[in-house]
Amino acid sequence: MPVKPVRLYSCFIAGFLCLLSTNSFAGDLLHMLQRMADADQQQNYRGTFILRKSDSISTLQVTHGVDEKGVWESLEALDGEPRKVLRHNNSVISIYPQRKLLTVRQSDGVQPLHQQLPSDFNQLERHYSIEQRPDGRIAGHDTLVVDVLPRDDLRYGYRYWAEKDTGILLRCDLVDSHGEVIEQMMFTSLEYLDRVPHDAFDLKQYQQYDQQVLNEPDLKVDFDLLQWRAKQLPDGFILKQGHLRYLDPAHNAVREKVPGTAEPDLLHLVYSDGLASVSVFIEKNLGEDKHLQGGVTMGALNAYGQPHDDFYVTAVGDVPMKTVKMIAGNMEYIH
Repeated sequence: MPVKPVRLYSCFIAGFLCLLSTNSFAGDLLHMLQRMADADQQQNYRGTFILRKSDSISTLQVTHGVDEKGVWESLEALDGEPRKVLRHNNSVISIYPQRKLLTVRQSDGVQPLHQQLPSDFNQLERHYSIEQRPDGRIAGHDTLVVDVLPRDDLRYGYRYWAEKDTGILLRCDLVDSHGEVIEQMMFTSLEYLDRVPHDAFDLKQYQQYDQQVLNEPDLKVDFDLLQWRAKQLPDGFILKQGHLRYLDPAHNAVREKVPGTAEPDLLHLVYSDGLASVSVFIEKNLGEDKHLQGGVTMGALNAYGQPHDDFYVTAVGDVPMKTVKMIAGNMEYIH
């Protein structure tokens, strides 16, 4: 019996409305996640979390605050060797009490000391599927639970537990293509603060420590003049950063007197899709015993090194081994 045209039309309308509803839900979820990611940056809090990488487990305490002077962060190890890292905007201070050592460096941009929600979920949607799961509860706080799963096998997936009211990331599982958790961060306690606890960032007690400035005299790379390029990259990965590093003090002195006369010891390039990132290090080939040969895995971190004529290329990142191998193998020198 033939279907009447009116029924076909009704089915089409129903399907179209269903599609609109699905797209609207996806848009609402992305908007909610983006709002939570932005809100996280404005919170004052102190918490303790565990970090599991490979077979090791660490316990850390984080303090985060925001005021008119910017972002303040403190990260302190609660097991193993005593150590503490302080960050004010892009200034990072590492403290090692047992060694009476304090190091200072300037980070490139404002990089958080602990894992947070991605800054741009809309950008990720092209290369990851973003799906909401049933709500959860971490450290006594109700959470929104979201899967961010790759659309290929060249990157890992993420499962986020974000506090519903503030957007603070309370748990993150890094999962491989089989759904196995290969790295995990999870809060065990969280306390909100009325204001930034500036006493946590007071350095007076460390005045007698040996102080070292680790600011390497790097030069940012002009991408238009870059002599190295990747012939092939995973879809969505683009060149984000590039630095020339002079590791030999003698080179530094020469470069300061006559700019451009000293060759850099290392070229450092960073490729990213907005969530996963891979660092590529290119240096002179000093022989097989001086460089990483092939691949090595440390938890979620994979590295792969191989020679390129007179140079040696090493790719490192929290991505599958096949990804770092692909990128290292596709770097080429443009004469």
